[in-house]
Amino acid sequence: MERFKKVVSAILFGGIVLLVFLFVFEDKLQIPIWLQVAGRMHPLFLHFPIVLLILSIIPSWLSDEINNNVLWFYIRMSAVLTATVTAIMGLLLSIEQSDKGELLSWHKWTGISVAIISWLFYTYYDQFKLKKIYHRTVSIGILLLIILTGHWGADLTHGENFLLEPLHLDQPTTVNAENAKIFADVINPVFKSKCGNCHMGHNQKGGLSLSDSTAILKGGKNGKSIELGNLQKSLLIERMRLPLADKKHMPLSDKPQLTEFETKLLEIWIKSGAPFNQKLVDRPVNDSLRILSFEFLQPFLSTKKETVYSFASADEKKIAELNNNYRILKPLGVHSPALSVSFFGKAMYSSDKLKELEPVSKQVLHLNLAKMPVTDDQLELIASFPHLERLNLNYTDITDKGLERLSGMRQLNSISLVGTKISKEGIEKLLKNKNLLEVFLWDTKIVAADINQFKQSNKEVQFDLGFTGADTTLLALNTAFVKTPTGFFKEKTTIELAHVLKDVAIKYTTNGTEPDSMNGILYRTHIVIDSSINLQFKAFKKGWLPSKLAKAIFIKAGIPIEKTILITPADSKYNAQSEKVLTDLDLGDIGDFSSKSLGYQKNDAVLIFDLGSTKTIQKVNVNTLQSIASYIFPPTHLELLGSIDQIHWVTLKTLNPVAPIKIVPAENFMYELKFPSTKARFVKLIGSPIKKLPSWHPGKGQPGWLFMSEVIVY
Repeated sequence: MERFKKVVSAILFGGIVLLVFLFVFEDKLQIPIWLQVAGRMHPLFLHFPIVLLILSIIPSWLSDEINNNVLWFYIRMSAVLTATVTAIMGLLLSIEQSDKGELLSWHKWTGISVAIISWLFYTYYDQFKLKKIYHRTVSIGILLLIILTGHWGADLTHGENFLLEPLHLDQPTTVNAENAKIFADVINPVFKSKCGNCHMGHNQKGGLSLSDSTAILKGGKNGKSIELGNLQKSLLIERMRLPLADKKHMPLSDKPQLTEFETKLLEIWIKSGAPFNQKLVDRPVNDSLRILSFEFLQPFLSTKKETVYSFASADEKKIAELNNNYRILKPLGVHSPALSVSFFGKAMYSSDKLKELEPVSKQVLHLNLAKMPVTDDQLELIASFPHLERLNLNYTDITDKGLERLSGMRQLNSISLVGTKISKEGIEKLLKNKNLLEVFLWDTKIVAADINQFKQSNKEVQFDLGFTGADTTLLALNTAFVKTPTGFFKEKTTIELAHVLKDVAIKYTTNGTEPDSMNGILYRTHIVIDSSINLQFKAFKKGWLPSKLAKAIFIKAGIPIEKTILITPADSKYNAQSEKVLTDLDLGDIGDFSSKSLGYQKNDAVLIFDLGSTKTIQKVNVNTLQSIASYIFPPTHLELLGSIDQIHWVTLKTLNPVAPIKIVPAENFMYELKFPSTKARFVKLIGSPIKKLPSWHPGKGQPGWLFMSEVIVY
């Protein structure tokens, strides 16, 4: 027995020495992979020492007869051993993940203290036992350290103040609209609710804190969390946009996820230069960040006086009946009888749909008819809404004649007429309404000289022409868009391009070049195609900067593929519908890698496509997903082989794509492999992912991914 005790004591002492060594030199250590696995067992193993340590201190409060039972020796020995092993695992885990923060430091100190004090308690137990006061004091100290260590460990895992959070009865936070700041009142609450468990306050997993501007701009061990004005280089957005199944996705899959609205809010904040101290009211009225932020703050905005309306709430059943996919009715506040109404889908709109609102006309305060085919006759019905305050008629068909019908609306204080045919005469008729406070007039016949004239007799009205710069100020046009669904087509098809503004020239190319003032075809009517094209287009208008380049892919369906054979399997996370996903005529989505594509990382992709019978073929197109920031690179090698019997193969084409030299926006990319006409029933495709990411990439040295979403044989 004595020999056994000596061996155990030596092992325990060695464990304490190793623990102290790891703690002192943790900043200088590199943890091998097999030890990283041991470190990650810390959350699993930590429950053993808690129970055993509590059991080991019980004899301190019992009689000597019970205390002398040999069973307690084994419990004390096991408690010290598991406490030391758990503390070592915890240090290995923190070294591997490069976590930082005051909270983690306290957790480390108390965890190591538990191991050392429990070792002293075990080693000098006989001496402690001689005096009850010492015995019980140490046992109380161990118990308190266990509680503190567990409390800080829970905060690291579940967020700060996890244990005592139910006791905090905080009153709902209210925000004053005039003083609301973009970061403090909008962005920070999103970080706090969805990222705070791991990256705020004293908790800094991966060395990243999202608590303030300095920490956010500094980033963590994997690089900058945000790049001002650049979503593609912002690691924060990249991780949020990864598939939920990806281990790099943030927040972790078992944590509350950001809503699409919250993600969009963060993206627009970064694109706007990530302002931290700016007030919301200091941004332009129609600024996207301002609009989304106020929508986010709506439940928290404080008002000096709650609005009291003279009308009762509309019947809830009637509101539910009127709500559909093309007409949305929403209350303007919690328990408010006031409603906002928005119409969507130009083809689904009619004057009858507007007339159906008559039962709730008293409750409608905000009415959004933007881009609907509203005519002057319908303005008479709108004028009958007795409490209407805000009216959006952007890009409708109204004229000067109809505006006079709105001049008698007593409550109307805001009207938006962007992109309409109204002129100076129409605004003069409208201004007979002395309740108006703001009028939006972008892209109309109204000019600055007209505004100056209006202001002389309408000093209380704010007129907005869309910009307040000098006459030389140029704004960029919105991006043009494609009305025709992109992707695959089987027969001859037509493509329609459009823009939200009128009298805009759209130029396009189909040869891979970017259209400009000298290059490209002017879009006049439908584009008719009967083969695959890569369409690029821009919008141009005198007095405006050109729009951003837009792209659309139209792919002619090829020879039907009866069967796909995977010689090498795709990664288990990215192999959904593996036998059909490459031939289902559905391009992969760069925002969701997991559902419509096959992903390869550890081995080459080797696939065989069976055409069902021998066919004459001359080209194979391979569509890949490329998201450089997410480690998804072009293939380093593509090889195509043909066969009639799956025994004798002939090389048809090889291709070695050029690797990118910087992070570029994510996109679908189609590789075209042409070869002399040949007869084949089977087509074999070999694709090689990049083995090591280049030195300029944040994941340098790690293996990259190859994602393929479609293979078409012609």
